[in-house]
Amino acid sequence: MNTRTICIAVATIVGSCVGTAAGRQPDALDEALALVGLQREDLGWRPKGWWGRFPGDIPYKLRFFDSLFAEPLDSVAFGRALAHSAGVHLDPTQVDEKLNRDGHLYNAVHDLGIGPKFGALRGYSSNLTAEPTPLDEAVLTLIRKLDRPTRFYTFHMELPYPELQENLTAEVSKVPEAFRPILGKLVLDLLEADRWAELAFRRVDGRTRSVVARRYNLGDEQVDAYDFCPELDDLARQWDEACLWYAGGKVVEAVDVARVALAAAAADAGEVPPFAFDWESPLGWIRIRGSGNDTVDGHDTWLVVDLGGDDQYTGPVAASTADRPIGVLLDCGGNDRYTAVGPAQGAGMCGVGVLIDAAGDDTYTADRCAQGIGQFGLGLCADLGGDDTYFNKFSGQGCGYFGVGLLFDCQGNDAYRLYADGQGLGGISGVGTLADRKGDDTYELVRDSAVTGRPSYHSPDDNVSVSNGQGCAMGRRGDGADGHSYAGGLGALLDAEGNDSYLSGNWTMGTGYWWGMGLLHDGGGDDVYRGVCYTQATGAHFCIGVLIDEGGNDRHVAEVNSHSSIVWGHDFTIALLLDVGGDDSYEMKGDGMSHSINRSVTALIDTGGDDSYQGKEECRPGMAREDAKFHLAEVHDVSTYWTDTTSLGLFLDIGGDDTYWSGHQDNTHWLDEPDSPNVADRNFSIGVDRPDGEVHFVPRPVRLPGGTRGG
Repeated sequence: MNTRTICIAVATIVGSCVGTAAGRQPDALDEALALVGLQREDLGWRPKGWWGRFPGDIPYKLRFFDSLFAEPLDSVAFGRALAHSAGVHLDPTQVDEKLNRDGHLYNAVHDLGIGPKFGALRGYSSNLTAEPTPLDEAVLTLIRKLDRPTRFYTFHMELPYPELQENLTAEVSKVPEAFRPILGKLVLDLLEADRWAELAFRRVDGRTRSVVARRYNLGDEQVDAYDFCPELDDLARQWDEACLWYAGGKVVEAVDVARVALAAAAADAGEVPPFAFDWESPLGWIRIRGSGNDTVDGHDTWLVVDLGGDDQYTGPVAASTADRPIGVLLDCGGNDRYTAVGPAQGAGMCGVGVLIDAAGDDTYTADRCAQGIGQFGLGLCADLGGDDTYFNKFSGQGCGYFGVGLLFDCQGNDAYRLYADGQGLGGISGVGTLADRKGDDTYELVRDSAVTGRPSYHSPDDNVSVSNGQGCAMGRRGDGADGHSYAGGLGALLDAEGNDSYLSGNWTMGTGYWWGMGLLHDGGGDDVYRGVCYTQATGAHFCIGVLIDEGGNDRHVAEVNSHSSIVWGHDFTIALLLDVGGDDSYEMKGDGMSHSINRSVTALIDTGGDDSYQGKEECRPGMAREDAKFHLAEVHDVSTYWTDTTSLGLFLDIGGDDTYWSGHQDNTHWLDEPDSPNVADRNFSIGVDRPDGEVHFVPRPVRLPGGTRGG
């Protein structure tokens, strides 16, 4: 019996066992793997500590990474769980409702940011304790708790000035009485959160904190490790994360509670007059506005609340700094315009920055570090309604560096535009998530490097920019520089529904790099994906890249002189693309279409629909490239990790009338020749087109004994 016959026999046995044990039809993915004698548990890696030259001792990996590195197919369940949370908690019909003790927005922040970053908090509650309190009393409490006097004595007498309490009473009188207790509670809740935010940095000296909070170019320098910033490492080892995330949860919930209460009070009042309240507290300015069309300067603001009107916000609103760990803005309605250089508009720079805009067609513009960025902090920009436009040049729209950056948009046809580093970027040990719940949306990462100033050496002749976004994770690769390697984080773009368009340069749409995970999940609709290199479920160097599209007639395109795209894995990368249903098309010019090199695991799985595939002439769908270093006899090194491991390039199309550039046909399968070096080296190429079948990710099929994982 030859090798091919043995493989087919194994496929029959495995399919029969799985179908019987699970009480359902045989799993098409299991049957495809069995063609070469593999099972699901043979995929992935558990690195051995004695493997010389295999990157080890990489600090700051996120808590889920090693598990998914060892069980690659679990990445689908992980991605779908994040998408489910976004779908539930950002539902515009539910966002005002309580869930247990806290609101949906708090739960979304936990599930899509804090939870993946830090596992000791489980999102039960932010534990707000303040009661509705008159605004003037709350401000006086803030002053006293910061050990500042409210009455002034010397020479055995009370001084005639400053008349702090009298002036405060006069200023508070501008605020309609119905809103004062709500705003007072908000002040006290934020004061408590401020205490926890300060505790997070109690072991960190002021200079270190200041240097890190003002480091605005981490998106530039992190990948190739061209500049070492020791303060990053120092702060990462000294801060108290639990305190910071607890503070962040309190801020989000406090602002959200105030939002709902203020809306109810406004409805009862019938009409909110225009007014302006300004008070300089020891923590920064408190600015409260009524229904007028206001202009608010964000410099040194601790809290901004606007009750309505078409407003303009300039400067660093909703941003923390090294010496002011909280910055908050709540806008209750109107078509608003936000402009800044940055950080701004939901920027947690060594602290917590939260912006919540409840309604209206809004425009957000900034140069850097804006619209949901966390750098050793939590940054949230949440827009709950309207057709909105977002533009930022660098680092934002859901971007995390050692922190959590979140951009949530609940509904509307929205447009997102960025030069680089965001729209779901998990930078060094960070979580960056952009979650859009509803609408037909456009996501653009500007492709022209003449505009962005970020030319990619993967596209040297085409003026293509390094985009780093739309579900991208990037670590600091220091093995070729100073040895300070830091793991990438989690970058996620989650779009729940609508006909969406994604446009980018390089390193986008579910791509990873250096111990990070990039994820793009689209819940349905007729979508278009257009990138160049390292786009659409790709990655390089010990990472995970995943793209999941749950339905619709989709178009996947790698444009210009593309290569290394549409399910491409290089150097121990997990690259998975799952497209469910619809008549889909895949187009690229170079290597890709589930192409594995240097011991990666790649899988392109398309279920249902009449699909078309166009690729490079000499490649085929589902291909693992052979390399001499996989042969033990060819190894001249101190390590055997190249020879000890298993790799895979898998292509699986189920259903429909499909067309291929490579001469392959419907309802057939294609493998390496039985006597090829690939088979001997456990470097498997699998291509399957079948008329029907199902693929199950949760629960897992029954585990069978045996397996050839290796390492």
